[in-house]
Amino acid sequence: MSKRPQLKAAVSARDFRDSLATMADEFARWIELSVDAFPADPDARAARLARVADPAAGFRFFMETYLPHYVKGEPSLFHEHIFARVPEILASETGVRDLFIAPRGSSKSTHLSLGFALYCIVRGLKRYILEVCDVYAQAALLIEAIKAELTTNPRLQYDFREACGEGRVWREGEIVTRGNVRVEGLGANQKIRGRRHGPHRPDLMFLDDLENDEGVRSPEQRQKLQRWVERAALKVGPPDGSMDVVWVGTVLHFDAVLVRAAKSPVWRVTEFQAIVKWPDRMDLWDQFEEVFANEGEPAARAFYAARRAEMDAGAVVNWPSIQPLLFLMLERAASRDAFQTEYQNKPISDGNPFGKLVFWTNRLPDLIYFGAIDPSLGKAGGKARTGRDPSAILIGGFDRLTGRMDVVEASIRRRLPDIIIADTIALQCEYRALLWFVEAVQFQEFLRTSLMTEAAKQGVGLSAVPITPSADKNLRIERLQPPVAAGLIRFHPAHTTLIDQLQQWPNADHDDGPDCLDMLWQNALHFAGGGGAGIGGGVLTAASDHIDGLEGYRL
Repeated sequence: MSKRPQLKAAVSARDFRDSLATMADEFARWIELSVDAFPADPDARAARLARVADPAAGFRFFMETYLPHYVKGEPSLFHEHIFARVPEILASETGVRDLFIAPRGSSKSTHLSLGFALYCIVRGLKRYILEVCDVYAQAALLIEAIKAELTTNPRLQYDFREACGEGRVWREGEIVTRGNVRVEGLGANQKIRGRRHGPHRPDLMFLDDLENDEGVRSPEQRQKLQRWVERAALKVGPPDGSMDVVWVGTVLHFDAVLVRAAKSPVWRVTEFQAIVKWPDRMDLWDQFEEVFANEGEPAARAFYAARRAEMDAGAVVNWPSIQPLLFLMLERAASRDAFQTEYQNKPISDGNPFGKLVFWTNRLPDLIYFGAIDPSLGKAGGKARTGRDPSAILIGGFDRLTGRMDVVEASIRRRLPDIIIADTIALQCEYRALLWFVEAVQFQEFLRTSLMTEAAKQGVGLSAVPITPSADKNLRIERLQPPVAAGLIRFHPAHTTLIDQLQQWPNADHDDGPDCLDMLWQNALHFAGGGGAGIGGGVLTAASDHIDGLEGYRL
């Protein structure tokens, strides 16, 4: 099979029409070389058409049967979700707004903007389809790919004769098919209001990677795009709201318009990452990165080959047949920032000091456990947010021999005081933490005393120390950088909320997790620090001025 042309290939603005014509020829040649025609068999054709019309499995059969040149390897977890979701979209009696967030190279556009559109075209399920990309040139290229399938694909031409071939409108960026379906390509922020196809307004719109690396960095551009989506694009359909909107993209910035939309209840959000679950032995992958950095990729591959079973254990990847674990971890070793953005949809904030975290794998014996609670009672979220902030409950296991702390529990979510108390007591039953550090600002002190009282009623010993922060919150979080960078504070990949808040600070929606982590670290050092702590004797200034009466808790 020849190499597939890229749906999102760069099209020169200067020589736009020549470039587009070249790409159109490449699509046609590729289809001719890649797709074998069906034998002339009316019964087989009828059987295929019946399977295409199946309300549950028809779309999957269509993709695998008529677009085999686009369907590579075994389907990914993301593709399996698409195959299940598309029939639900088509069966909905009201318009849907679906947001699909997936890694770069995960065949988002192929399955949705191309495959789903073609499925609707040849079956006559929609009358007016809009394909919207970040720039018009990309949308026009997508239209060329659709045109090539309708005029060149022998399987589509044999089974869907009435829909295939050139239609009455067949030009750059716009077609009206032989089945009277209009398909039009547009760029983001382009004039979109008032579009009609005869009596029909658009009934299916694809928003495909609306943001690019340059524009997403500008707050003004992000705001402009958000206004355009909300005020223009989403209003272009019929007044009854029956237009289906499918938005696909990769998160390029912590405050991308895609991220903002994902937080809105308007959208049904599906998000996949290249690595769905991290390997159990992240310590071996840390060594793998060291080998890669010092000796190069061949040596890193050899290191992996000698330990493959251990290094693969526990990992779940989205598309193992195309993007196996080794490929992804090599990408990660080459650039953490790029990997987090392109493959994990977790871009690190510009200037963030927590880009590289060290993870623990196996829980060590003989750790001294401490807990910390940031109740966030009555604290309103910043950045014009409403409602209370999430509460944070962390537990760290401190190793006095190395001066290292492993974060073993990180529960960060909104909850009422009674739930905070119940969750803390449950964790205390499991870990038997020697001390809990509780932020005691304003009436949060009442929660601390209530916590100890309720624990005592349940027969659980729980000592909670009041902590009053004595430094600016940003300074408290920033001072975590040296111990985090040195691997003195280690994390677990499952603690995604804490990791996200760290790596998106200072621009994250919430910072309760990092603030609670500082309280845990500083006070764990103070109370567990002994001669073997390895950091200046292990005794540092605590995070509070209100612990003088607790010197007897030296451990």
